[in-house]
Amino acid sequence: VAQILVGSSVAVLGALRDYPLYLGQGLRYGLALLMIAAVLWAFPDRFDVPPENPPPDGSKPRLQPIDYLRLVGMAMTGMVGFNLFVVAAERRADPALVGVIVGGAPIMLALLTPLLARRVPSGRLVLAGVAVTAGVAIAQGLGGGAMSGVLLSIGALAGEVAFALLSVQLSRRIGAMRVSIFACGTAVLLCVVGTVAMEDPRLPTTPELLALAWMAVGATALAYVCWFGSLALLGPERFGLFTGLVPFSAVAVTALIGTGSPTWAHVFGALAVGAGLVLGLTARRAPAAEGAVLPADGAVPPSAAKRPLTSVAGQ
Repeated sequence: VAQILVGSSVAVLGALRDYPLYLGQGLRYGLALLMIAAVLWAFPDRFDVPPENPPPDGSKPRLQPIDYLRLVGMAMTGMVGFNLFVVAAERRADPALVGVIVGGAPIMLALLTPLLARRVPSGRLVLAGVAVTAGVAIAQGLGGGAMSGVLLSIGALAGEVAFALLSVQLSRRIGAMRVSIFACGTAVLLCVVGTVAMEDPRLPTTPELLALAWMAVGATALAYVCWFGSLALLGPERFGLFTGLVPFSAVAVTALIGTGSPTWAHVFGALAVGAGLVLGLTARRAPAAEGAVLPADGAVPPSAAKRPLTSVAGQ
Protein backbone atom coordinates (compact mmCIF):
# COMPACT_ATOMS: atom_id res chain seq x y z
CA VAL A 1 0.00 0.00 0.00
CA ALA A 2 2.83 2.40 0.89
CA GLN A 3 4.55 1.93 -2.48
CA ILE A 4 1.27 2.25 -4.40
CA LEU A 5 0.55 5.55 -2.63
CA VAL A 6 4.06 6.81 -3.33
CA GLY A 7 3.73 5.83 -6.98
CA SER A 8 0.42 7.67 -7.23
CA SER A 9 2.20 10.93 -6.44
CA VAL A 10 3.74 10.86 -9.93
CA ALA A 11 0.36 11.76 -11.38
CA VAL A 12 0.28 15.10 -9.53
CA LEU A 13 3.93 16.12 -9.54
CA GLY A 14 3.52 17.95 -12.83
CA ALA A 15 1.22 20.46 -11.14
CA LEU A 16 4.01 21.37 -8.70
CA ARG A 17 6.80 21.76 -11.24
CA ASP A 18 6.82 25.57 -10.96
CA TYR A 19 6.11 25.77 -7.24
CA PRO A 20 8.99 26.54 -4.82
CA LEU A 21 10.51 23.17 -3.92
CA TYR A 22 11.34 23.73 -0.24
CA LEU A 23 8.05 25.52 0.42
CA GLY A 24 6.05 22.78 -1.28
CA GLN A 25 7.79 20.06 0.68
CA GLY A 26 7.38 21.98 3.92
CA LEU A 27 3.63 22.33 3.36
CA ARG A 28 3.38 18.67 2.41
CA TYR A 29 5.17 17.38 5.50
CA GLY A 30 3.52 19.93 7.80
CA LEU A 31 0.00 18.95 6.75
CA ALA A 32 0.86 15.27 7.03
CA LEU A 33 2.25 15.81 10.53
CA LEU A 34 -0.95 17.52 11.67
CA MET A 35 -3.16 14.78 10.25
CA ILE A 36 -1.20 11.89 11.76
CA ALA A 37 -0.94 13.64 15.13
CA ALA A 38 -4.70 14.36 15.13
CA VAL A 39 -5.54 10.72 14.42
CA LEU A 40 -3.14 9.47 17.12
CA TRP A 41 -4.56 11.96 19.64
CA ALA A 42 -8.20 11.15 18.81
CA PHE A 43 -7.83 7.36 18.70
CA PRO A 44 -4.84 6.43 20.87
CA ASP A 45 -6.16 2.98 21.78
CA ARG A 46 -6.75 2.02 18.16
CA PHE A 47 -3.66 3.39 16.44
CA ASP A 48 -1.06 3.61 19.20
CA VAL A 49 0.71 0.31 18.55
CA PRO A 50 2.63 -0.98 21.60
CA PRO A 51 6.41 -0.75 21.20
CA GLU A 52 8.52 -3.87 20.81
CA ASN A 53 10.28 -3.28 24.15
CA PRO A 54 8.00 -1.09 26.32
CA PRO A 55 9.52 0.87 29.23
CA PRO A 56 9.36 -1.02 32.57
CA ASP A 57 7.21 1.68 34.20
CA GLY A 58 4.56 1.40 31.47
CA SER A 59 5.16 4.92 30.12
CA LYS A 60 5.26 5.81 26.46
CA PRO A 61 8.61 5.23 24.72
CA ARG A 62 10.67 8.38 24.49
CA LEU A 63 13.25 9.52 22.03
CA GLN A 64 16.83 8.91 23.04
CA PRO A 65 19.64 11.36 22.17
CA ILE A 66 20.79 9.18 19.25
CA ASP A 67 17.24 9.22 17.88
CA TYR A 68 17.43 12.94 17.17
CA LEU A 69 20.45 12.31 14.98
CA ARG A 70 18.56 9.51 13.23
CA LEU A 71 15.61 11.82 12.54
CA VAL A 72 17.85 14.55 11.11
CA GLY A 73 19.57 11.94 8.98
CA MET A 74 16.22 10.57 7.77
CA ALA A 75 14.95 14.03 6.83
CA MET A 76 18.19 15.03 5.11
CA THR A 77 18.61 11.79 3.13
CA GLY A 78 15.29 10.11 2.39
CA MET A 79 12.88 13.04 2.56
CA VAL A 80 14.13 16.53 1.66
CA GLY A 81 17.46 15.38 0.24
CA PHE A 82 15.99 12.59 -1.83
CA ASN A 83 13.54 14.93 -3.54
CA LEU A 84 16.25 17.51 -4.21
CA PHE A 85 18.52 14.90 -5.80
CA VAL A 86 15.72 13.49 -7.97
CA VAL A 87 14.59 16.90 -9.22
CA ALA A 88 18.16 17.93 -10.02
CA ALA A 89 18.92 14.57 -11.67
CA GLU A 90 15.88 14.72 -13.94
CA ARG A 91 17.08 18.10 -15.25
CA ARG A 92 20.32 16.49 -16.42
CA ALA A 93 19.27 12.95 -17.34
CA ASP A 94 16.32 11.06 -18.75
CA PRO A 95 13.75 10.28 -16.00
CA ALA A 96 13.96 6.63 -17.04
CA LEU A 97 17.66 6.54 -16.23
CA VAL A 98 17.04 8.21 -12.88
CA GLY A 99 14.30 5.70 -12.11
CA VAL A 100 16.49 2.71 -12.95
CA ILE A 101 19.37 3.92 -10.78
CA VAL A 102 17.11 4.69 -7.84
CA GLY A 103 15.42 1.35 -8.48
CA GLY A 104 18.66 -0.34 -7.47
CA ALA A 105 17.73 0.17 -3.81
CA PRO A 106 16.61 -3.48 -3.37
CA ILE A 107 20.08 -4.73 -4.27
CA MET A 108 21.81 -2.20 -2.02
CA LEU A 109 19.62 -3.04 0.97
CA ALA A 110 19.98 -6.78 0.39
CA LEU A 111 23.75 -6.31 0.63
CA LEU A 112 24.17 -3.54 3.20
CA THR A 113 21.61 -4.63 5.79
CA PRO A 114 23.28 -7.95 6.64
CA LEU A 115 26.80 -6.54 6.32
CA LEU A 116 26.02 -3.82 8.87
CA ALA A 117 24.59 -6.52 11.14
CA ARG A 118 27.82 -8.52 10.64
CA ARG A 119 26.32 -11.44 8.77
CA VAL A 120 26.61 -12.82 5.28
CA PRO A 121 24.08 -11.47 2.73
CA SER A 122 21.41 -13.88 1.57
CA GLY A 123 22.13 -14.94 -2.00
CA ARG A 124 18.43 -15.50 -2.57
CA LEU A 125 17.53 -11.99 -1.43
CA VAL A 126 20.27 -10.42 -3.51
CA LEU A 127 18.98 -12.35 -6.52
CA ALA A 128 15.46 -11.17 -5.71
CA GLY A 129 16.73 -7.59 -5.60
CA VAL A 130 18.37 -8.05 -8.99
CA ALA A 131 15.08 -9.37 -10.41
CA VAL A 132 13.12 -6.41 -9.03
CA THR A 133 15.66 -3.90 -10.35
CA ALA A 134 15.68 -5.63 -13.75
CA GLY A 135 11.89 -5.40 -13.83
CA VAL A 136 12.05 -1.66 -13.21
CA ALA A 137 14.66 -1.29 -15.96
CA ILE A 138 12.52 -3.29 -18.42
CA ALA A 139 9.47 -1.16 -17.65
CA GLN A 140 11.18 2.22 -17.81
CA GLY A 141 14.01 1.66 -20.27
CA LEU A 142 17.52 2.84 -19.60
CA GLY A 143 17.37 6.33 -21.05
CA GLY A 144 20.44 8.52 -21.11
CA GLY A 145 21.91 11.71 -19.75
CA ALA A 146 24.96 13.57 -18.52
CA MET A 147 27.34 12.12 -15.95
CA SER A 148 26.17 14.78 -13.48
CA GLY A 149 22.65 13.34 -13.80
CA VAL A 150 23.99 9.85 -13.07
CA LEU A 151 25.85 11.09 -9.99
CA LEU A 152 22.79 12.93 -8.71
CA SER A 153 20.72 9.79 -9.24
CA ILE A 154 23.25 7.82 -7.21
CA GLY A 155 22.84 10.45 -4.50
CA ALA A 156 19.07 9.86 -4.52
CA LEU A 157 19.68 6.11 -4.31
CA ALA A 158 21.99 6.61 -1.33
CA GLY A 159 19.34 8.76 0.35
CA GLU A 160 16.67 6.12 -0.11
CA VAL A 161 18.87 3.36 1.29
CA ALA A 162 19.98 5.49 4.24
CA PHE A 163 16.37 6.37 5.00
CA ALA A 164 15.42 2.71 5.42
CA LEU A 165 18.49 1.80 7.45
CA LEU A 166 18.13 4.76 9.80
CA SER A 167 14.42 4.29 10.46
CA VAL A 168 14.01 0.55 10.98
CA GLN A 169 15.02 0.34 14.66
CA LEU A 170 13.21 3.59 15.52
CA SER A 171 10.02 2.27 13.89
CA ARG A 172 10.19 -0.92 15.93
CA ARG A 173 10.78 0.90 19.19
CA ILE A 174 8.28 3.79 19.12
CA GLY A 175 5.83 2.75 16.40
CA ALA A 176 5.07 3.80 12.84
CA MET A 177 2.82 6.75 13.64
CA ARG A 178 5.24 8.39 16.06
CA VAL A 179 8.14 7.93 13.67
CA SER A 180 6.04 9.52 10.92
CA ILE A 181 5.24 12.52 13.15
CA PHE A 182 8.83 13.08 14.27
CA ALA A 183 10.24 12.56 10.77
CA CYS A 184 7.77 14.99 9.17
CA GLY A 185 8.46 17.57 11.90
CA THR A 186 12.19 17.35 11.30
CA ALA A 187 11.68 17.68 7.54
CA VAL A 188 9.51 20.77 8.06
CA LEU A 189 12.31 22.47 10.01
CA LEU A 190 14.79 21.77 7.20
CA CYS A 191 12.33 23.07 4.60
CA VAL A 192 11.78 26.28 6.56
CA VAL A 193 15.52 26.93 6.48
CA GLY A 194 15.64 26.18 2.74
CA THR A 195 12.64 28.39 1.99
CA VAL A 196 14.00 31.37 3.92
CA ALA A 197 17.49 31.05 2.48
CA MET A 198 16.80 30.16 -1.15
CA GLU A 199 13.21 30.76 -2.26
CA ASP A 200 10.60 33.44 -2.83
CA PRO A 201 7.45 32.09 -1.12
CA ARG A 202 4.06 32.48 -2.76
CA LEU A 203 0.55 31.11 -2.36
CA PRO A 204 -0.25 28.00 -4.42
CA THR A 205 -2.69 28.12 -7.30
CA THR A 206 -5.79 25.90 -7.19
CA PRO A 207 -4.15 23.01 -9.11
CA GLU A 208 -1.04 23.32 -6.95
CA LEU A 209 -3.13 23.34 -3.79
CA LEU A 210 -4.96 20.18 -4.84
CA ALA A 211 -1.67 18.50 -5.70
CA LEU A 212 -0.17 19.49 -2.33
CA ALA A 213 -3.26 18.16 -0.55
CA TRP A 214 -2.89 14.74 -2.17
CA MET A 215 0.85 14.70 -1.56
CA ALA A 216 0.18 15.41 2.12
CA VAL A 217 -2.73 13.01 2.63
CA GLY A 218 -1.95 10.08 0.35
CA ALA A 219 1.73 10.17 -0.55
CA THR A 220 2.90 11.23 2.92
CA ALA A 221 0.49 10.70 5.84
CA LEU A 222 -1.00 7.37 4.75
CA ALA A 223 2.10 6.22 2.87
CA TYR A 224 4.52 6.93 5.73
CA VAL A 225 2.45 5.14 8.36
CA CYS A 226 2.24 2.09 6.07
CA TRP A 227 5.91 2.52 5.13
CA PHE A 228 7.32 2.58 8.66
CA GLY A 229 4.91 -0.10 9.87
CA SER A 230 5.87 -2.56 7.15
CA LEU A 231 9.55 -1.68 7.50
CA ALA A 232 9.43 -2.58 11.20
CA LEU A 233 7.73 -5.90 10.44
CA LEU A 234 9.71 -6.96 7.38
CA GLY A 235 13.10 -5.34 7.91
CA PRO A 236 15.01 -3.35 5.25
CA GLU A 237 16.00 -6.32 3.05
CA ARG A 238 12.54 -7.70 2.27
CA PHE A 239 10.83 -4.33 2.56
CA GLY A 240 13.08 -2.94 -0.14
CA LEU A 241 11.76 -5.40 -2.69
CA PHE A 242 8.42 -3.61 -2.67
CA THR A 243 9.95 -0.38 -3.97
CA GLY A 244 9.82 -2.04 -7.37
CA LEU A 245 6.05 -1.51 -7.31
CA VAL A 246 6.36 2.30 -7.43
CA PRO A 247 6.76 2.75 -11.21
CA PHE A 248 3.92 0.32 -11.90
CA SER A 249 1.52 2.06 -9.54
CA ALA A 250 2.50 5.32 -11.25
CA VAL A 251 1.63 3.84 -14.64
CA ALA A 252 -1.67 2.49 -13.31
CA VAL A 253 -2.69 5.85 -11.86
CA THR A 254 -1.78 7.79 -14.99
CA ALA A 255 -3.73 5.25 -17.07
CA LEU A 256 -6.78 5.67 -14.82
CA ILE A 257 -6.75 9.45 -15.14
CA GLY A 258 -6.04 9.31 -18.88
CA THR A 259 -2.54 10.81 -18.91
CA GLY A 260 -0.67 7.63 -19.75
CA SER A 261 -1.07 4.05 -20.95
CA PRO A 262 0.73 0.78 -20.09
CA THR A 263 2.89 -0.99 -22.68
CA TRP A 264 4.19 -4.55 -23.06
CA ALA A 265 7.41 -3.39 -21.42
CA HIS A 266 5.42 -2.59 -18.30
CA VAL A 267 3.79 -6.04 -18.41
CA PHE A 268 7.12 -7.89 -18.70
CA GLY A 269 8.70 -5.61 -16.11
CA ALA A 270 5.84 -6.29 -13.70
CA LEU A 271 6.33 -10.03 -14.15
CA ALA A 272 10.02 -9.68 -13.28
CA VAL A 273 9.21 -7.60 -10.20
CA GLY A 274 6.58 -10.14 -9.16
CA ALA A 275 9.09 -12.97 -9.53
CA GLY A 276 11.58 -11.04 -7.39
CA LEU A 277 8.96 -10.47 -4.68
CA VAL A 278 8.03 -14.15 -4.58
CA LEU A 279 11.68 -15.18 -4.49
CA GLY A 280 12.52 -12.73 -1.70
CA LEU A 281 9.46 -13.17 0.48
CA THR A 282 9.77 -16.97 0.49
CA ALA A 283 13.44 -16.88 1.49
CA ARG A 284 14.36 -18.40 4.83
CA ARG A 285 14.60 -15.85 7.60
CA ALA A 286 17.95 -15.31 9.22
CA PRO A 287 18.29 -16.11 12.93
CA ALA A 288 18.86 -12.51 14.06
CA ALA A 289 16.58 -9.50 13.89
CA GLU A 290 16.39 -8.41 10.34
CA GLY A 291 17.70 -5.02 9.49
CA ALA A 292 19.30 -4.63 12.87
CA VAL A 293 22.37 -2.44 12.65
CA LEU A 294 24.69 -3.24 15.54
CA PRO A 295 26.01 -0.50 17.82
CA ALA A 296 29.66 0.43 17.68
CA ASP A 297 30.45 -1.76 20.67
CA GLY A 298 29.06 -4.79 18.89
CA ALA A 299 26.30 -5.43 21.41
CA VAL A 300 23.09 -6.81 20.00
CA PRO A 301 20.09 -4.58 20.71
CA PRO A 302 17.29 -6.20 22.77
CA SER A 303 14.97 -6.10 19.75
CA ALA A 304 17.50 -8.09 17.73
CA ALA A 305 17.55 -10.85 20.30
CA LYS A 306 13.79 -11.28 20.21
CA ARG A 307 12.87 -10.81 16.57
CA PRO A 308 13.75 -13.20 13.74
CA LEU A 309 15.88 -11.49 11.14
CA THR A 310 14.10 -10.87 7.86
CA SER A 311 15.60 -9.65 4.64
CA VAL A 312 14.48 -6.85 2.37
CA ALA A 313 15.92 -5.34 -0.78
CA GLY A 314 15.58 -1.71 -1.61
CA GLN A 315 13.30 0.87 -0.15
